[in-house]
Amino acid sequence: MKLSLKAAALVFAAFLLLISVLSAGFYFLSYNFYQEQLLTDIDRRMDAHREVVEEDFHPEVFNHVRVMEERAEEVNYILFDGEGNAVEETAGISDEEREIYNGWLASQLPLADSSMEFVDTSHHTIAHVFAAHPVIIDGTVEAYLFVDQATTRFEATRASLLWLTIGTSGISLLLAGMLAWFFSRFMTRSLVKLTKATEQVARENFDAAVYTPRQDEIGELSRSVHIMTNQLKFYRDSRRKFLSDVSHDLRTPLTYVKAYAALLKDQPAMPPDQLSKQAGVIHGEALRMERLVEDLFQLTKMDEGHWELELEEEDLTDLLTDARPNFEMMAQQENRQLHMKLAGVPSIVHVDSERMIQALTNIVRNALHHTPEGKTVSIYLSREQGEAVISVEDEGPGIPEDELPLIWERFYRADKSRTSSAGGSGLGLPITKQIVEAHHGKVAAVNKESGAVFIIRLPLVRKNS
Repeated sequence: MKLSLKAAALVFAAFLLLISVLSAGFYFLSYNFYQEQLLTDIDRRMDAHREVVEEDFHPEVFNHVRVMEERAEEVNYILFDGEGNAVEETAGISDEEREIYNGWLASQLPLADSSMEFVDTSHHTIAHVFAAHPVIIDGTVEAYLFVDQATTRFEATRASLLWLTIGTSGISLLLAGMLAWFFSRFMTRSLVKLTKATEQVARENFDAAVYTPRQDEIGELSRSVHIMTNQLKFYRDSRRKFLSDVSHDLRTPLTYVKAYAALLKDQPAMPPDQLSKQAGVIHGEALRMERLVEDLFQLTKMDEGHWELELEEEDLTDLLTDARPNFEMMAQQENRQLHMKLAGVPSIVHVDSERMIQALTNIVRNALHHTPEGKTVSIYLSREQGEAVISVEDEGPGIPEDELPLIWERFYRADKSRTSSAGGSGLGLPITKQIVEAHHGKVAAVNKESGAVFIIRLPLVRKNS
């Protein structure tokens, strides 16, 4: 069953229960009210007649009662003596009725006070009210004033009230059903749209609109789905770009390897110097493919959380001092200069030395690639506001301002014309960012007057005094 039908059925059931309870309550309250009014009226009339009879007790006094009740409909009055025998009565009472009255009065004797009840008999098609009042003279019960009041008008009123209640309930239920239907449609309209939109998203149509400005739970769900859709779109685009970049970065060295291997195959008698040169190209491209595969493998482990840091307290001054020979060799191979200036005070941090050296190597290699020959790459270590700060400055052309946030994306290269051999795999900076952030640090890139600066900030270890 659809949610809209369930919601409509639930709302209708709630209205049905509410209307049923209210209608039943209204009917029974009204019924009891009219019944009480009827009994009160009979009791009041009986008291008035009894007082008249008691003031001047004589059978002829009953004529006064007869005169007063001539206008009453469906009512019989009988004056019984103290033994329960009928003395006077209104006209038109049959023997069968008189027998019923005698039997009822006999069941009530001895009667010291008034008695009144609804009576159903086979003789009557509707309930009657039988009432009896003792006539007391000088403390002695001399007679009983009996009345039989038919409830025809009362029953007619009750029937009208019942039909009124049923009609009102029916109309209310009809309106409740319509309200439940409109309410369910209103409540589920956004859900239906959301369902259709998510079906489109499942087909990778991420442009399907799923946002709604509603400020309720459905609105929150819509906004969550909207965010999820944007993330899925980003992941899809990233995946496509990733596969495209991986294919390109693998195809380029494979093309070189294939071409130079074909030359070696076709020219087995190649001079040694040319043979060495072509073998060197093949070896270099193989190394680049190996680095790319290793970087991809490491990023995959990072994404899946299958790597752990082995943190130890270490002075970054010692770490950079140990890494300096490797950085100088990299600069020498690129025909660049390397300058390093370290802090004069210890900079103790919790660090995985191997991972942090890898991150620094990626940044230094990137700086060397973008620094012209003969220029200098500078490395600085300082302390600022409870943090150790490592800065790597190059003297290259800098990074376009609109591309600064993009350099941390995988396979991104600021210079689109660069090949993988010139610009690296495009994975070094993303790996660096993940390593630094895993150390609860931050990494950023900014431009200076000539070149770019990469800044790593790591929290210093706080020693208890």
